[in-house]
Amino acid sequence: MRSLLSLSVALAVAGFPAAAFGHEQGGEARWQRVARCGGFLEGPVRLASGDLAVSDPLGGRLLRIDAAGTCHVTLQSPDLPNGQAFTAEGQLIVARRGGLMRVDPATGTTAMLVEAYEGEPLDIANDLAIDRHGGIYFTVPGQSSLVRPDGRVFYLPAGSREPELIADGLAFPNGIAVSPDGNSIRVAEFAAKRILWLPTRHSTRRFNVPHVFAHTSGGVGPDGLVFDEAGTLYAANIEAGTISRWDARGLPLPDLRLPGEAGLLVTNVLVENGWLIVTEASLGEVWRLRLR
Repeated sequence: MRSLLSLSVALAVAGFPAAAFGHEQGGEARWQRVARCGGFLEGPVRLASGDLAVSDPLGGRLLRIDAAGTCHVTLQSPDLPNGQAFTAEGQLIVARRGGLMRVDPATGTTAMLVEAYEGEPLDIANDLAIDRHGGIYFTVPGQSSLVRPDGRVFYLPAGSREPELIADGLAFPNGIAVSPDGNSIRVAEFAAKRILWLPTRHSTRRFNVPHVFAHTSGGVGPDGLVFDEAGTLYAANIEAGTISRWDARGLPLPDLRLPGEAGLLVTNVLVENGWLIVTEASLGEVWRLRLR
């Protein structure tokens, strides 16, 4: 367990509206650059203070971006911190090497939440999503690929330390999101260029056959996933410089393309208050786009 006093201080900063971020770029008035932090940026989440938090797994950093677009390091770790999300109790859960880490903003401490399955150590966890029951779905791609499809998806019930296996035999399961109705999850099978539909542990649907929800085109494959309130799914498309979208029925919508001065390594997405927040890893930047 390590002290993270800097993270506690960060969460105590006075709040401000998300719209305070960014400035318009010439010729691409709709897109705004929020910040340039450098590193392989991932996992955007909004802190209680109003600041934006992102991760840099290759640099071993968790960062906080303030209203002026300044990047502050809140944690330096060799354990590849990646996807992150807040519980209903305000604890930050971070996917990392060896499983999931819990951060308590009230005390500024961290602890491993889960690090084994059936007594065997977990490999590198990539992303997570928290359901309305307080359970956590998370992906463990490990060293998987298209020619070595041994990635897995787990579910950790609320209050448990023992994860349940949801799916295995996957070609680098990456981003993950719980549908607004709580009946299904989407998993970005990165190395297979597709997004999977899987039932949740609490699904009330009668038709619960796991299936391919969508395929992506261009780039390498889908990374971060997020739903908006209307059920539209957004997927970051690495090396394509685009965000792919599907409506609540699974029908494709036009891709959103980052401006020319942005990089192509679109890694993750966040939708909040009518804005789309996007992390890009080749330049280590965060961008945003007004959706409505």
